[in-house]
Amino acid sequence: MDFLNKAYLQVADLFRSMTPGARIMAVLLAAVVVISLGYLFTHPLGGPSSDLMHGVPIPAGQLPEMEAAFAKANLGRYEIHGTQIFVPRGQEAKYMAALAEANALPPNFGKALNDALSKSNPFESNKERDARLKNAKQEELSLIISSMRGIEQAYVLYDTDVTPGWKKEKIITATATVKREGSANLDDSQVLSIRYLVAGAIAGMKPENVNVTDLNGGRTWHGSPDGGGNAEDNLYVALKRTHEQNLKAKILSALTYIPNVTVEASVELDKKKMSKTREVKHDPKPLVVHQMEESTSRTLNSGGPAGRPGLAAQQPNTAARLASTTSGGNEEESGSKSDTVNIPSGTETETESVGLTPKLAKVSVGIPLNYFKKVWQEKNPDKNKDGKGPDSAALGQILKEEKDKIKEYVAQLLPQAEGVDDPTELVAVEAFQDMPVEELPEPGMGVNILTWLGNSWGLLGMIALAGVSLLMLRSLIKAVPAELPARPLPQMMGMEVPGESLSQNKPLGPSAPSRPAPSSPRLRRFTSGPSLRDELSVVVKEDPDTAANILRNWIGSGG
Repeated sequence: MDFLNKAYLQVADLFRSMTPGARIMAVLLAAVVVISLGYLFTHPLGGPSSDLMHGVPIPAGQLPEMEAAFAKANLGRYEIHGTQIFVPRGQEAKYMAALAEANALPPNFGKALNDALSKSNPFESNKERDARLKNAKQEELSLIISSMRGIEQAYVLYDTDVTPGWKKEKIITATATVKREGSANLDDSQVLSIRYLVAGAIAGMKPENVNVTDLNGGRTWHGSPDGGGNAEDNLYVALKRTHEQNLKAKILSALTYIPNVTVEASVELDKKKMSKTREVKHDPKPLVVHQMEESTSRTLNSGGPAGRPGLAAQQPNTAARLASTTSGGNEEESGSKSDTVNIPSGTETETESVGLTPKLAKVSVGIPLNYFKKVWQEKNPDKNKDGKGPDSAALGQILKEEKDKIKEYVAQLLPQAEGVDDPTELVAVEAFQDMPVEELPEPGMGVNILTWLGNSWGLLGMIALAGVSLLMLRSLIKAVPAELPARPLPQMMGMEVPGESLSQNKPLGPSAPSRPAPSSPRLRRFTSGPSLRDELSVVVKEDPDTAANILRNWIGSGG
């Protein structure tokens, strides 16, 4: 605390010793220094460098609304690079607060539906509720399509209606208006994805009822699931392109070790959408389905001999004849019956396969000639001491070896083709002379310096102003004498002591060149240096007699 007190007293004495103009100037310069230091601490050096959304892409349609929010909050130190906004580091909270206040934050999936449900009330009708949910669903679908890769903006509208008559049928149609980034056009695979996305989000909608419009190309896909016209032909073309793109991407990924390699694929599909095959094989040995066997037996009993037949035997008074002693016998009858039913035996097989699958694929691979030269140099470092590279014979040999390796490597990625014994025949590898591309010159030191100055001119101006203010304040402090100059006491007081010459006065300090004093004590208050009271205190302390004579003369002259 003693150090602070001494410093404060020194500054106060220094400030009192200044003229009024110097005091005003010192106060202004001190204020400029303080303001400049505050600006340096609150504003970082350089331009915007922090991604406001931390890598999350911002829809292009949302950028104007966000810029309006920044302008309303007087925040202008930001830069837009593609779909990202960069702001000064350390000020992210200010920019996010401005977006939140203006309700301009990028929407999230589900936000529109949540807002629509939260605004419901028990007094609204079902029609109003359905209309609000329909609008929220349209916003969600537009946001989802806009988030697809390569899509800049998307707008989805759909409507429902019921046909009149006894048999009422619900009709649902939708339109998706899409704009790709830059001037690129939509391809068939993207159109198909958008169709099924919209149809899957709306109950009862069919993909063929979704129309897709490309704002860049001015083309509209409608009428069928794959874009209108002959559905089978368009579906074949779309699937063919999809298989070719997938095969090309797979081969490019496998050949990433080769710089500047080019790959093109051609795929033929089976044009049958679906096929069924039924095969029946007969066995020469029949299969017994039904067999029946039946057997029967019967026994017959016979009686004794009867009387005399005829009329004579029936007359009265005829002598009876004794029955014969011969008895009757038994007879047996038996039989069997069998029935067998046979069918031819065999196996029956029914096969069902899905069509529009790859039937044949061919690939063309282009490789720069420099790649083969570098391979030869790696394999023959001792033969490349002169740096001339391989001759025509050596180059032809390395070309043949590397081409065969690449063909075998790529052939493993191709779909199996019927009737092709050697899949390497479907791969063509060619070497092309790559032309060197001139690299763009990097900006020089002067351009970088000018760019940096353009981004930081305000900050540099504040630093320069603070430096100039400090120099001026230092010069003002140096202009004030640090201690009381050595001069005769009467001159220091602005008058002469009677009876004493100037040479008889005693100096108050070490000898130093004297300076002329004011002509009267009244003018003393406008000169720089110690005040009159301080000088009197010094005189009374060091030379009481002289001080008494001065006071006596003042009182006498005043009386």
